[in-house]
Amino acid sequence: MVWDYAECNVFSSSTGSYHNLFERLLKAFPSLPTSVEGEARQFDAQSDNGLRGIVVSTDPPYYDNIGYADLSDFFYVWLRRSLRRTYPKLFSTMLVPKAEELVATPYRDNRGIDGARLFFEEGMFEAFKQVNAYACEDIPVTIYYAFKQDETETVNEVEATASTGWETMLSAIIRSGFTITGTWPTRTEKPGRIIGNGQNALASSIVLVCRKRPADAPMATRREFVNTLKRELKPALDKLQTSNIAPVDMAQSAIGPGIGVYSRFSKVLEADGSEMTVRAALQIINQELDLYFSDQDSDLDRDSRFCVDLYTQSAFNEIKFGEADVLARAKNTSIDGLAAKGALFASKGIVRLLGRDELKNANDWQFTWLFTQQLTHAMETGGVEACAQMLKDVFDSRAENAKALAYRLFTIADKKGWNAEAFAYNSLVVAWPEIQSRAAQLQAEKPVQYTLFDD
Repeated sequence: MVWDYAECNVFSSSTGSYHNLFERLLKAFPSLPTSVEGEARQFDAQSDNGLRGIVVSTDPPYYDNIGYADLSDFFYVWLRRSLRRTYPKLFSTMLVPKAEELVATPYRDNRGIDGARLFFEEGMFEAFKQVNAYACEDIPVTIYYAFKQDETETVNEVEATASTGWETMLSAIIRSGFTITGTWPTRTEKPGRIIGNGQNALASSIVLVCRKRPADAPMATRREFVNTLKRELKPALDKLQTSNIAPVDMAQSAIGPGIGVYSRFSKVLEADGSEMTVRAALQIINQELDLYFSDQDSDLDRDSRFCVDLYTQSAFNEIKFGEADVLARAKNTSIDGLAAKGALFASKGIVRLLGRDELKNANDWQFTWLFTQQLTHAMETGGVEACAQMLKDVFDSRAENAKALAYRLFTIADKKGWNAEAFAYNSLVVAWPEIQSRAAQLQAEKPVQYTLFDD
């Protein structure tokens, strides 16, 4: 186990202290319900507990992200030494029970990677089969699943992205008789949070919204599935982007409307008559998501389209002039012209995009690439106020174009593993409502000039 956080001083007055936690508890108490009596029971989720016609909202384990039982052992051994005589039943075992824990751990019982995946999926299937029996017909089941993991493989000579964690969870839900009607990103995490290896963490918890699939749900061919997906996914993504969902959450949120199309059918049949797997459906959904963002490049000016392609190829690193020139000609622009506008460094057969901290002399804000990079730099150095100062006199589509490009650049950086870059663009989009609000205030505060004329 590796601790990925700093230990706090419990006797201080800052985060993690007894004083701070006590104050938060006091703030929470007035909101707690006191008029309704509650009941809690510990029960194995794969067994029928007898409940029927209830509302179900659950937060299941996230595939292999955390080994809760293993982590519990760290504390259990010390609690057992001090409390075994007080609670003999609770502390009757040497270590925490682990056999039934629904976590995809390859080392448990020598399951291996494939065995761990099968154990998790079958266990979740049994659990959600019980949930299907418990749940109301007229109220959706909500399942929190804040899981972020991508795996890329080549399918028919095309790179396809999926996730074993999402695949197994969705397979279990769909097999148990549910259709997924949407995903609700719920802001639950602190701004700027990253996980231990420096990667971007999800800014939200993704809530899967499920309803019982009708018994007479139709079958579909692969072509029917893809055509329906193309028709329904773009409006759903437009809505997510308009609602200012964090770019780091977009891929996970897009699973909802995408897999919703797949799960409404009793089966989706491939061309050879075999049943399409959830993994194959996720790969198609992710391809459509990539296409959605790349299609937005058509709204960019030609210079910005070139910069996006060059960024995708080499970020801010140097490439040979000949390679960059071929790319520029394809976009109907020129290296010399872009260098004159302050977007490029070009000298001695070498070309590279100028970094955000090198764009001080560039002021062509009709050039969406430059405007987006300067806004991102302003966010990095001066926060919301600096960005608002830039936007206060912008009344046309440039601001929204910059925001859309920030989404696009995040997806590129995230896929390439450029964590610092992805974090910068994600931060800009997340702060966008605050930036716009502050820019509007600055516009309203702007003094009005009057011209006086003599009679």
